[in-house]
Amino acid sequence: MKKLRLVMCVAAALGVAAVSPANADATDGKGTVTFNGKLINQSCVLEDNSVDITVTLPTMSTKSLDKPGAIAGSKLFNINVKDCPSAITKVAAYFEAMGTSGVNSSTNNLKNSATNDPATNVEVRLYDADETHLPLGNAGKLQNVNATTKTASMTYYGGYYATGQTTAGNVYAQAKFTLSYE
Repeated sequence: MKKLRLVMCVAAALGVAAVSPANADATDGKGTVTFNGKLINQSCVLEDNSVDITVTLPTMSTKSLDKPGAIAGSKLFNINVKDCPSAITKVAAYFEAMGTSGVNSSTNNLKNSATNDPATNVEVRLYDADETHLPLGNAGKLQNVNATTKTASMTYYGGYYATGQTTAGNVYAQAKFTLSYE
C-alpha cells in the first residue's frame, strides 16, 4: 500500500511538473515562434526590363496629400519572368526595404529617404494588382505561370501616402524584391 501511494505521489508530482512549466510560461508572458518554410532549386528568370525598375511617380501638389492617410499619384509597374520550370505554376514578388529606405512599422510603407530637399510627412506605399495595400515584408498575390510559354507578368503599383500635411520636396524610396513561388 505504501508503494502504491509513493508511486501515485511521484506520478502526481511529475504530472504537475510536466504541466507547470507550460502554464508558467503562458502566464509569465513567454511564448514560442515557429518558422516553417521551403526552398526549391528551380527559379524563373527575370526579363531584362524587370531587373532594375525605376518608377517615376507623378509630380503632385501637397494639397492632394494634406492629411494623414491621404493617397495620390499611384503608378503601375510590371515584373515579368520567363523560362519558369514546369514545377513552378505560380509566382509573386516578395518586397522588402533596402539601403537607406526604411519601413514605417505602423504603416508598412517605405519611408522617404531623399537626402536633397526631402518632402516631409510622405511615404511610398506599394499596392498589389487589385490595388490593395501590399505591406513591405509580404509577397503579392500569386500569378499563374503560362504552362506553354513558361512566362508570367505581375502587376504592382507604387504611390504617395501622407502621414500628415505634406511639405514640398523630393521623394525617394527603394524596395528590393525576390521571386516567391507556389
